[in-house]
Amino acid sequence: MERLRDLAVRLAMDEPVGDDLAMAAAHALTRGVDSPSLRELAGLSKGQSREAVDLFRQAMEELGSPVPDESGARLHLMRAAAASIIDGEGDPEDLAHEIYWQSAYFPSEELREVGYRFLHLYADCGAAPDQTEEAVAAMKEAARSFLHDHAA
Repeated sequence: MERLRDLAVRLAMDEPVGDDLAMAAAHALTRGVDSPSLRELAGLSKGQSREAVDLFRQAMEELGSPVPDESGARLHLMRAAAASIIDGEGDPEDLAHEIYWQSAYFPSEELREVGYRFLHLYADCGAAPDQTEEAVAAMKEAARSFLHDHAA
């Protein structure tokens, strides 16, 4: 289901996903994820991208996880980056910058402030080598706070 959610986020961000949808549907079916539209989607060929997108949207509705709007997709990406910081997966500087970058598109002052906080922490990472551990620890705390305040 995680692969399907990732594709839903990419679709919401206007990234081309049509050719990936049928294969993702087939893989989901083999893992026990099922819906009528997902079965139909799995049977499409690569040349049916427009129909695949429509079926994918319908399947995600049927599965109770509709394709988000752009703001929902950006919030999802911010949460994923924050979770990766906490889990120690990936470069914390890159992940902090990702949170900042996604937050810049929100009209909400609250989410832009979250982004500015991570931008500040991002800058602290490059300040001095002896402060890097402290900066990463501060990023992890900020990520925990963000996820607590903006739970899915």
